[in-house]
Amino acid sequence: MNNYRGANPFSVQTPEEISAVDVKQLFVDVFSDFFNIEKGSHTFLHGHRGSGKSMMFRAMEPDCQMLARNMPLRELPYYAVYVPIKLTDLNLVEFNRLGENEFADFVLNEHSMTIFMAAKAVSSLLKIVNDKYDMDEAVNGAVSAFYHDSFVKLLKRGGWVVPENTPETPSKTSDHFRKMQESLDEIYAQTSGYLRRVSFSKEAVPYAGVLVGYLDFLLPMIKDLKRLPFMPSGPVFLMVDDADNLSPSQTLILNSWVSYRTTADLSLKISTQMNYKTYRTANGQRIDAPHDYSDVNIQAVYTSDKDKYPKRVKEIVKRRLDMLQISATPEQFFPEDEEQEAKIRKVYDEKKSQWPDSGKGYRATDDAYRYARPEYMKSLLGTSKNFSTYRYAGFDQLVHISSGVIRYFLETASLMYGEQRASGTDLIKAIPPAIQNKVIREWSDAAMFSEFEKIERDEESETGGTGPDGNLGKLQKLRNLITALGGLFHELLVSDLAERRVFSFALSDTPSDELKQILDLGIRYGYFHESTIGNKEGTGRTKLYILSRRLAPHFKLDPTGFSGYKFMTNMALIEAMRKPGSLLRRAKRAGLGNDLSDAQGDLFTDG
Repeated sequence: MNNYRGANPFSVQTPEEISAVDVKQLFVDVFSDFFNIEKGSHTFLHGHRGSGKSMMFRAMEPDCQMLARNMPLRELPYYAVYVPIKLTDLNLVEFNRLGENEFADFVLNEHSMTIFMAAKAVSSLLKIVNDKYDMDEAVNGAVSAFYHDSFVKLLKRGGWVVPENTPETPSKTSDHFRKMQESLDEIYAQTSGYLRRVSFSKEAVPYAGVLVGYLDFLLPMIKDLKRLPFMPSGPVFLMVDDADNLSPSQTLILNSWVSYRTTADLSLKISTQMNYKTYRTANGQRIDAPHDYSDVNIQAVYTSDKDKYPKRVKEIVKRRLDMLQISATPEQFFPEDEEQEAKIRKVYDEKKSQWPDSGKGYRATDDAYRYARPEYMKSLLGTSKNFSTYRYAGFDQLVHISSGVIRYFLETASLMYGEQRASGTDLIKAIPPAIQNKVIREWSDAAMFSEFEKIERDEESETGGTGPDGNLGKLQKLRNLITALGGLFHELLVSDLAERRVFSFALSDTPSDELKQILDLGIRYGYFHESTIGNKEGTGRTKLYILSRRLAPHFKLDPTGFSGYKFMTNMALIEAMRKPGSLLRRAKRAGLGNDLSDAQGDLFTDG
């Protein structure tokens, strides 16, 4: 994106594709929100896909840090190595053949992970090393000593035999690191080759290759790397991105590494997409926060502090507009529908003037703010059925609809920008409300249709379709539950109740295993966010499940401002998973505002 002119300022790129210059231009420093990420401790960073985890990791890499802090490498507070875990990286299916020999499974998995991460560290250094280092004799001497006295020695201890056809020992720093990279790649290839040979044999195939691990290779190698004259004095961070993609055995091994107290030299920064498999180690012990690691949940931070996320989005949009020398503010670039907002302000003024006689809140302005938009939306549901004329437009509404996931905002903004350019407009100064509304409605509908279909294709064996016994699959139950809640929340919005903006529910009794599985699935795919509230008895706290506001246009909901919650029973939610219409029918029979959460398995109560 270095050539900004003519570019779509909201296009989403993978972190590996973004240059350090672009990171400095585009990245908004969020580490004040998530301060543990840059601390010298093991840290888990949880967030839905697109919530900014990978971009944070990219910004922590040394080339970005040197630019952002305007200091040389050796003065940085840490050295961060990006380790993306893709499905094809470490999950060789041939590991399954070792399942009968649990010890061999763990040993080979740890070896593969160790070599893989060591290779990422060397690759990172290769990107940093340049002619300046190659021309420095002291640096070349130190790197040469590291190569012979640490790298080669540690590998030999693990059974490595230096190939006979090895060319002459390199003399330059970059050549040394290149040689290390080649050696690690070759060892990894040999291990992969062995695993593939195992798959063609019914008999046990002895492994005669190199075997190294975290404590006997990776940690001492990193300690010795830190002594190089150009390296920072702080810890090395291994930033393991998308650790959900690790196999169960690899997850146990990574947790074992977390349990080691190595953070002064080597800290693990582990990101997940809300589907980390276990927090147990290879020997069955559980790692716990805050003793072994710190825990950061992006959605929890942004849910608990309503001002942080809009502020961050505003900063991100401003930087991207500046990139194209567009002088508009985010609010000017994504304007509201003026005619619609004028009508809502009129309702606001009426509610404010009526407060002394019929107000429901403590202040007139509270009442006016809480009810103006719902009343206007309700007015569109008259005999003409023209609710479709409501426009989801304006920067504030778009921020709320993105539901704490920055990629949601950028993806839709990119689509809006592209649609405006397709209309023949060369110099775009703002996105018309009609285009904002069109794109956001289509995108919201896609969350309930094409997105579900894609998930079904990707995970059919686990969650999709109908089971062999005729029971609904997990994904269909999730879709039914979301449909039921969306329909109920819409009816509450257009009712005459005191609390109409409802996006959340909490359980008034203990969830069954079946319900918990479906709710966890919804969290995993970003249809629900999780928080906590005080329980009904006032004796503690219980989980609160928040429907993603991405679905507001699909269900004709108001995404803005304060929202309430309902207590619901396990029985009612289980029934809704099977028959989504049942939730709304039961609510209407009993009266939307009545207390219906009791021991008989009734529906919900106001929170």
